[in-house]
Amino acid sequence: MLRTLIRAAGTSLAMVAAVAAFGATYEIVAGSTDQSTYPPAGRLVDVGGYRMHLDCRGEGSPTVVMDAGLGGSSLDWSLVQADVALTARVCSYDRAGMGWSDASPQPRTPGHIAEELHTLLRMAGVPGPYVLVGHSLAGKNIRMLASAHPDEVAGMVLVDARSEHVDALTPRAEADAFGLALSMQGSLYALARRFGVARAFGASLVGEPLVPPAIATEMALLQTQTAAIDETTREGLVRAADDATLASSTLGSIPLAVIAASASMAEIPNWSTAQRELAALSTRGRLVIAEHSGHAVHIEQPRIVIDAIRQVVSEVRAER
Repeated sequence: MLRTLIRAAGTSLAMVAAVAAFGATYEIVAGSTDQSTYPPAGRLVDVGGYRMHLDCRGEGSPTVVMDAGLGGSSLDWSLVQADVALTARVCSYDRAGMGWSDASPQPRTPGHIAEELHTLLRMAGVPGPYVLVGHSLAGKNIRMLASAHPDEVAGMVLVDARSEHVDALTPRAEADAFGLALSMQGSLYALARRFGVARAFGASLVGEPLVPPAIATEMALLQTQTAAIDETTREGLVRAADDATLASSTLGSIPLAVIAASASMAEIPNWSTAQRELAALSTRGRLVIAEHSGHAVHIEQPRIVIDAIRQVVSEVRAER
């Protein structure tokens, strides 16, 4: 009996090793053509020793600039950008280390990320005024940009954005658990990439049925790059670094749409209150509830985000 068990265990281990070896070989072979198979949709702009990816489409002022949430890339806006581009110039981009952008030596705080975006727009010759759009943690990034360069920001759309007020009320144990979860996710992503799982099952990993399978696979490959894993962890760990600045900043009277996912409001403590507080940052702020939507409103219900952007753009244009 013991010999049978040992033999079975040995056979199982051999099968696992064979599958792992096949997956690793598959990833090496398939990955060798990634640069030609998945070229950047936009252009790479030198921002001072490293390059960042910027994808601008359409015409007309103000320019809409979109920043994806933690771990995301410019592809996160694939269901939004084309529609917005019909009536305005709209740019999506990859933060340093994400998507097609090189890693940055700078800290990954919202303030540093905001300045990198501002430098990218300047070096790319994309002048303001801007309507900034940020999902989740990127809401802090674009608010920091507006705080540092208020004369260049004419409007804003926050998509289920994280607030400093939520972080202030998050128990220390929960914040520590988030950091551990980020680290574990990074390890799993690295394994998924090494053994070809991200490439073979990218659409399933992304888990968003509205995203075309080819784009979902590309999104999964971008998210599981070594640089992206590192940058996501770095960003997540310092997400509250500029909360004091944000807590003392307002958005004056610029057009502002705050889109809140109904699922987030129901599931995350203090989220509902925080979304209303975000809408109150501007005297012209309004709260839009995305009913039947999870956190990724721009993917699950892109029309809500498109309409909100168009409304803010129209309000900005009406002021001229």
